[in-house]
Amino acid sequence: MCGICGLWNLSGAPVDPALLVAMRDSMSHRGPDGALCALLDVRGCAEPIVFENLGALDPRFVTRNAQFILGLGHRRLAIIDLDTGDQPMCNEDGSVWVVYNGEVYNYRELRRELEVRGHVFRTTSDTEVIIHAYEEYGKECPTRFNGIFAFAIWDLRRRSLFLARDHFGVKPLYYCLQNGRFYFASELKAILADLTVPRELDLDALNLCLTFRHTPSPWTLFRDIYKLPPGFSLSVTQEGIWKERYWEDTSAIDRSSTEAEWVEALQEAVENAVARQMVSDVPIGVSLSSGVDSTTILALMSKHSSDPVRAFTVGFAGREATSEIEPARQMATRFGAEFHDLVITAGDYADFMARYLWHLEEPIGNQAAAAYYFVAEMARQRGVKVLLNGQGADEAFAGYPRYLATAHSRWLRFGTVPPLRWVLPILFAGTVLGERYRRFLFTLGSSNEEDRFQRVFSILTDEMRRQLVRPDVLAQMDLDLPCGYVREQLSRAPLGIPLERMIYVDLRTSLPDNLLLCEDKMAMAASVEARVPFLDLELMTVAEQIPGKFKVRGLRDKYIHRKACTHWVGREVTSRPQIGFDTAVDLWLRTQLGDHMRQLIESPSSFINIFLDPKHILDLMQEHAERRRDHQRILFLLLSLESWYQAFFKCEGW
Repeated sequence: MCGICGLWNLSGAPVDPALLVAMRDSMSHRGPDGALCALLDVRGCAEPIVFENLGALDPRFVTRNAQFILGLGHRRLAIIDLDTGDQPMCNEDGSVWVVYNGEVYNYRELRRELEVRGHVFRTTSDTEVIIHAYEEYGKECPTRFNGIFAFAIWDLRRRSLFLARDHFGVKPLYYCLQNGRFYFASELKAILADLTVPRELDLDALNLCLTFRHTPSPWTLFRDIYKLPPGFSLSVTQEGIWKERYWEDTSAIDRSSTEAEWVEALQEAVENAVARQMVSDVPIGVSLSSGVDSTTILALMSKHSSDPVRAFTVGFAGREATSEIEPARQMATRFGAEFHDLVITAGDYADFMARYLWHLEEPIGNQAAAAYYFVAEMARQRGVKVLLNGQGADEAFAGYPRYLATAHSRWLRFGTVPPLRWVLPILFAGTVLGERYRRFLFTLGSSNEEDRFQRVFSILTDEMRRQLVRPDVLAQMDLDLPCGYVREQLSRAPLGIPLERMIYVDLRTSLPDNLLLCEDKMAMAASVEARVPFLDLELMTVAEQIPGKFKVRGLRDKYIHRKACTHWVGREVTSRPQIGFDTAVDLWLRTQLGDHMRQLIESPSSFINIFLDPKHILDLMQEHAERRRDHQRILFLLLSLESWYQAFFKCEGW
């Protein structure tokens, strides 16, 4: 798990080694265990130069600097092959170089396959497996990997860069073409380390962010800087850039297998996935809640480990009634784990907001996102560098209320009839339930599948957007873009019932660009690797073939998943309602966090004053403070946008 970056001056100008080092070291948190750069001559006439810092730069660079127009940088968090896994790494003759972030869990099997084909290895790392897999399979190599990865390969013979991102987008990868320079990096700030890269807000991306609470791939809020979408690769030559999908990800639903057969297949796939992802040369642990997903991971880790598993849980001040700490402690005791916990306060959140957005880089309206930093930091302080967690199971097996609503939408329409549609919003005013009912009415008011899905995933109605965004800014936005984006996702979804199509879309949109992005950035902020066994490629191949009728059964979500996991954790756990990170942000926005937000937007040069309607937002804050409406979702997104703007547009030194 690492931070990667690179720069290719397509115009032929030499790479500035100081810029390459600055790009690399802007991500020092992603790799505190090592740092190297490589300067390459794309013609292969000059021998590559590998160096750690400017003081150690090879003297050859002084006389031949004009030849080195491509540079690769790497920060290392050492997890596997601690002694010989340094990067950038090359093949035997130096014709193929790689910088890589992530883990390929099936690297040992691939290594044996490649050795049979004649490849010779110098290390025991999964990094070298990527090099030889590229030599053997070319651009098809990512299809062979079961893991979480983002990598860039320099191919001297073809004079091309090849970049790829893992199937479900666990690891981020950004790129930019600006003024004859091609940049790539694990984080936006590495690209922005070059102060000549324009820092301009993409208003269409802002529209998407306000709609979905995250900015979907390939957009970012920075104009002309993009995210490589999950399951895609990018080829770069001096002739141009080509993006293509390497993974044909639409699995046909298998309607012939029985419930018992699916339970058996899932049990085998889940256990194999957890065992695979426990591979590490450093201490590992689990991010534990009291729910079925992380408890199942704990149970299986305990089964496959000779030492007690280390488990980490957080709670939130003001949410003691729904805290997961005590139930998680009970699960840890049951499976003989070493348990650690922490209660996060409003002050912790307020103090962390600026650093939170600096690390996150993309504002997201996910109130619980920052909490994962505190989990990871707690683990790191106790010597744990790898955390397994239950992310992905809710999307794969229909674990959110929106899936139940979609499965039963025909009957739920009775909940929209008068006088319910008038009485319930008043009766539950100022509560989460009241806001959910308003969204329920909004969603069921759709006219077609595209509109319905957009409404399910969005937090703003068209009227709310008009009230929120300044008219001159709104006039510059493509207001049809969100619907077009949803339409594109649905065009690839499998034929089936709405529930099955929603699961497909969710796994490829909200999961990678919201939850997984938050998890990766927050874990790496604490120099910890987050692993997601439920997104193991072999497990997901099984999960995506299971019909929707086995995922939602009556009013029971994640039905087949819960049934499979009962084997390890028992019915007491699998029948327990999901809590997740039940933050107290709604309460904190009425006190310390709300005060912090008001201070930020008082400035005439604040993001909200420049792009949005501050009076309307203050009205929303007042309604929330007086408990007339629960606006925590939109207010936290706006606070994130404001904090992001302060960090990246107004921070000294950028």
